[in-house]
Amino acid sequence: EGASAKVVVVEKTAAATTTASESAVAATPVSGKMTKQSSSLSGEEKKMEVEETVVSALTSTATATGRVGVSTIRKLLSLSASAPIPSISNSDLPTMVSSLSSCQLISEDAQQRPRGNSLADNMTVSSGSSGFLYTADKPYESAVLEARYLTGTEAECAAKAANLLGEDYEDDEKLMGAMRLYEEHFPLSPPSNSTTTGAVVETRIGEEERLRHDKNGKRVMELTLSLPDDFTLEYEPGDSVGLIVPNSPHSVQFVLSMLRKNHGMLPSQKISVDAGHPITVEEAIRSTVDLCSTMKRKRLLLLSMYASDPEEENALRMLSGSNVKEGDDTVDLFQTYVEEQHRTVVDILMEFPSCQSITLEGLLGCLPAIPPRYYSVCSSPLDNRQARGGDAGASDFNLKVAFSVVDYLTPRVPQDANSGRRMAGLATRRLECVCSSLLSNNHRGLSSKPKVQIFPKPTHEFRLPSNMSTPLVLIGPGTGIAPFIGFLSHRRAQMASLESTQAAEQTSEGTWRGGYELEPADLALSTGDARGLNLAVDYMSKHQEVGDIDLFFGCRHPDHDFLYEKELEEFRESGILTNLYAAFSREHGKEKKYVQTLMRNDTECGKRLVEMILEKEASIYICGDGNAMGRDVQEAIVTLLAQHFCGEGVSPEDAKARAVVHVDQMKSLGRLVLDIWS
Repeated sequence: EGASAKVVVVEKTAAATTTASESAVAATPVSGKMTKQSSSLSGEEKKMEVEETVVSALTSTATATGRVGVSTIRKLLSLSASAPIPSISNSDLPTMVSSLSSCQLISEDAQQRPRGNSLADNMTVSSGSSGFLYTADKPYESAVLEARYLTGTEAECAAKAANLLGEDYEDDEKLMGAMRLYEEHFPLSPPSNSTTTGAVVETRIGEEERLRHDKNGKRVMELTLSLPDDFTLEYEPGDSVGLIVPNSPHSVQFVLSMLRKNHGMLPSQKISVDAGHPITVEEAIRSTVDLCSTMKRKRLLLLSMYASDPEEENALRMLSGSNVKEGDDTVDLFQTYVEEQHRTVVDILMEFPSCQSITLEGLLGCLPAIPPRYYSVCSSPLDNRQARGGDAGASDFNLKVAFSVVDYLTPRVPQDANSGRRMAGLATRRLECVCSSLLSNNHRGLSSKPKVQIFPKPTHEFRLPSNMSTPLVLIGPGTGIAPFIGFLSHRRAQMASLESTQAAEQTSEGTWRGGYELEPADLALSTGDARGLNLAVDYMSKHQEVGDIDLFFGCRHPDHDFLYEKELEEFRESGILTNLYAAFSREHGKEKKYVQTLMRNDTECGKRLVEMILEKEASIYICGDGNAMGRDVQEAIVTLLAQHFCGEGVSPEDAKARAVVHVDQMKSLGRLVLDIWS
């Protein structure tokens, strides 16, 4: 799904291939079709024009360089240009399991035949007590109510993209144009001094420009998404929400054009996949089969079966097989060529063009479904209800999510002309584009808002303790802070409810004129009322204790990606947050600092953490991107505990063993919980 990845396309019988970038596809004027269309054209004709333009643009901007895929594999193997691609034994290939789907064209008569109503057609999908859920198969269509950058990203580009898109959020041409605007406005620097082969990439940009490029690649957004006003989609802090997104417009148009050219299939033709309800070819390609994920070995092997060129078939088999011997060294072609460059099925089809004869049925059998994208909820339903004054009939039921806009360059490999690719997240890039009017506060006068398909993903472990007196240590660098904003908002709502309950209790004292005393059992309050509030317990307790909350946050630049800085300061000033520890890894003129180094090197911070764990018996929550962060934080905790135990006359080895046992016990008791993603 690289936004400006270099790609290759050829005619089916051509002897040479050509290269071009996806951004060049959107930018290259071909008979003016990318920017202007006749209003008299039908929808089907417009779509066909777009498909033709995509392939024409790729061909017209390309340079004849031979079969790029085969040529690159030769270079990676240090073979001469005329040397044949070695064949690979079947024993070195992954084990295959048949996964072909049945795909049947539906005639017009069959389309017009009435279908009987099923029970599911009349059901209300709910996440409440009915037992039916909004799921990936039956998501809720949510409107994006608000959007903002949490980073110091200026909105100039968003304003330009908003003017281009208008309310045409699903228009492929305009979406590709908006994507191109963001790429041009936010240039990136290549990874410094690192390539797959170990060669150094020389860059000629200054430190200030590199810093700007670094910030360009770190854009974080927060979205406010609408929920049904009948409470049929509920959530709690710690939950995630799944988003269903279609394939990138460039990938969709390329595959549709390929199928029409090689098999005469029109986007509007109806098909039935695995005897399911009829859908159009375009729906299958746009919203069903995954065109934008990195290819897997087994899927490359399946694709090789459609290659009409023997060398391309051998090259694809080699990519899907085991490591290849090159003299005394072992070369992992799959890692170098596919994994590190994040090549998708569309990239492979372009660079190995003899595979473009693959049928729709072959594609459906070769590729998986589009996976949902999951994001942590950063709001509280209690906080939202209090903000509405408890009005259950209000129309602004919503939740908030935060995420990084995925945008980076892959490593440059000298032997691979199409390396150094600009990659963009399928979901996050699309959301940034369609939310441009909200990001730039340029949505006045628009009659509609962007829509996104969502469904809840509850968690059973990453939950606030039921007892408010339990101290908390929250560790969330980067967007790992998101669920903790929900935790803190929830605690604020709990404390506000507790204060109002105590105020009501004080008001009632001295006014009772009855002749008997109330017993606890006489209070007709549920101990689980208000989802997370033990109102009956709180009411009976005149002095409810609230545990301390310490939060660790880390980011690169304090002036750019200190997410929720204002909100965190407000939580601290109001007493919700006891201590806030922040570490910055790219602060100008200072040594790199991460949350784990802050724990180890800041004496007061480390002492406080040990106190929270051993004396106050705090619950620890770790959330963030990358397995290394979670591992390093746990090692820092073990080190601090070992240092404490060592002071009690215990040897360093025994102290560390005792610390490891203590951390493991915390995990088993649910006092140390992780939510780590890669």
